[in-house]
Amino acid sequence: MFKKLLGSRFERYYLLVISLLLLIIAVYNWVVAALAVILIIGAFFLSRKDSNERNREISRFFDAISRSVDQATTYAVQNLPIGIAIIDSESALCWSNSVFMDWLAAVDDGQKMSQIMPNLNLDKVWGKSGYFFETINDRYYRVVYKYLQTDASEDDNYLILYFEDITDTERQKENALQTMPVFAEIVIDNMEEVGKGMSAVQQATLWTDVNNCIVGEMTALGCYIHVYGNENYFVCLTRKAFEGLKKNHFAILDKIRAIHTVNRIPVTVSMGVAAVPEETFTRGLSDFNELADKAHAGVDLALGRGGDQVVVYEESGEVHFFGGKTQSLEKNTRVRARIVAQALHELIDTSENVLVMGHEREDYDCIGSAIGVAHMARIAGKSVHIVASKETDAIQPLLDKVSEVELFRNLLITPETAEMMCTEKTLLFITDTHRADMTAAPKLLEKTKRRVVIDHHRRSSDFIKKPLLTYTETSSSSTSELVTELIQYFRDDVELEKVEATALYAGIVVDTKSFAVQTGVRTFDAAAYLRRSGADPTIVRGLFSSDFALVKTKAQMLADAVIMDSIAMTNCPPGVENAPVVSAQVADMLLGINTVEASFAFYALSDGNLGVSARSQGNINVQLVMEELGGGGHRTVAGAQLKGLSPTEGQAAVRKALQQVAEKESTTI
Repeated sequence: MFKKLLGSRFERYYLLVISLLLLIIAVYNWVVAALAVILIIGAFFLSRKDSNERNREISRFFDAISRSVDQATTYAVQNLPIGIAIIDSESALCWSNSVFMDWLAAVDDGQKMSQIMPNLNLDKVWGKSGYFFETINDRYYRVVYKYLQTDASEDDNYLILYFEDITDTERQKENALQTMPVFAEIVIDNMEEVGKGMSAVQQATLWTDVNNCIVGEMTALGCYIHVYGNENYFVCLTRKAFEGLKKNHFAILDKIRAIHTVNRIPVTVSMGVAAVPEETFTRGLSDFNELADKAHAGVDLALGRGGDQVVVYEESGEVHFFGGKTQSLEKNTRVRARIVAQALHELIDTSENVLVMGHEREDYDCIGSAIGVAHMARIAGKSVHIVASKETDAIQPLLDKVSEVELFRNLLITPETAEMMCTEKTLLFITDTHRADMTAAPKLLEKTKRRVVIDHHRRSSDFIKKPLLTYTETSSSSTSELVTELIQYFRDDVELEKVEATALYAGIVVDTKSFAVQTGVRTFDAAAYLRRSGADPTIVRGLFSSDFALVKTKAQMLADAVIMDSIAMTNCPPGVENAPVVSAQVADMLLGINTVEASFAFYALSDGNLGVSARSQGNINVQLVMEELGGGGHRTVAGAQLKGLSPTEGQAAVRKALQQVAEKESTTI
């Protein structure tokens, strides 16, 4: 108390000096000293009073400043350009700042955050820190979450959510993405075939109509289009325009097909489209050369599938198909067959040995075309063998006929034997398929880099990689027909053995249903050549003859068939030999019912999977239906293997695929 009264240390020093001076004065004159003491005491108390008043003013000033800072802090938290919300373990909103309340005007304290953000998984973020993105009321937010752990129980802990409005950034990103370039190539498939028999004026008018339609459709979308070679177009369009085309399922295909022609044959076009993936956009622009290469590859794939369709390369390397509604037109010219035959001659001459294989579970077209290719290699003086899968029951009658001929006794080998024969100069032929996973010996594709593909099926995205030569004609009735034409141009002095000609003839008969479907002029020409070469129709009929038990099995399948909405479905009983062949035959028989537009026959495979044979009158594209299930084929003849499904589940899967294909076609303008 005394020290507080005396003041600071310096004030005490001053008082000590004054006291010494007063003592000195008192020695000489105590009256003066007493008066000086009275004056000093008065001045001291006046000074202390003034000092205390000044301290109180300073204290009031700092108190005012402190209150202002508290108010500013509260205002800053409430009005930060970031929404803040605190929720408890039950997802209830415990507190939020005014910005959050303004952004979501209908939110009240105590409301469940899960009602505001249905995608919020509280169990996943509780007790952690991080961020995620959320869309609320058409606005985009980046939400940072922090776990707040209190000294109380676990139930009293909280999760703090910080909402950053990134709507403008996201919309700018979307706008930028919509303007990203998409490359496309367009090819007129059949202008030459459609124009045959027309006058020059009619041909010019038709080309003008088609060209105006293509250019008009593309320019209306703000696209750049360049015409080259009269039948080829290069297009650069925005992603926004591309999305519009995709939404309408590329209605330009239907508009081109609807153009009037004198001979009533529709003009068709094929397109290959390559879009910049969204994930690539976030990392920077991709190589335009790569984009153009994909567009070109898309056109090749579309043409390989028969034309009149669009192949789109998009995100994650996925390939999407649109169109493919028309039957491929047969090309009367055999120029390509002659060129391919000459190329095959050169490839075989430069090979050490030749191996030929088709798809697993070989059919007559597969084995017939393989025997035809083996003939070309044999007359070229090369060692040749056909690689057969372990499931050849369907073609065993033909194999028995082949093995009776001494020349072909060792023609067929197993995949294991073939692998030991492979060298760097081995030439591998793949017939009647172009998918690696469907071949009789997929490992052979890895053993040799010299590969040739001959097929008549519509091309799928998983085509065998980097073949030296590809010969695919989707308009052809069968691979046996293609091989027969190649044989005629391979050498002038070709003489087929009777069993070889019969095998090729059987392949054509099977795939054309005895020349009833997918048959053109070239099909009959090939069949006539084989008949002249010794093909025996009697042997072919014997190959397809049935015993009484098999007839009863077919009758049972027909009796058990269910027809609904012009779709017939039936199941092959378990334990039936050659179930794939029997099912295919029954599917053909079901088409003979006047109310049936498409038929599907299901059969069990030895590996536990479910096979399906699909047939159509032509109005329903079963090739598209089977592609939905991982299979393929032609518009009227197709098939697939359904893994892990029962017959009932298989029928449901096919009906779903039928619905999906119908929806795609119905949404096309």
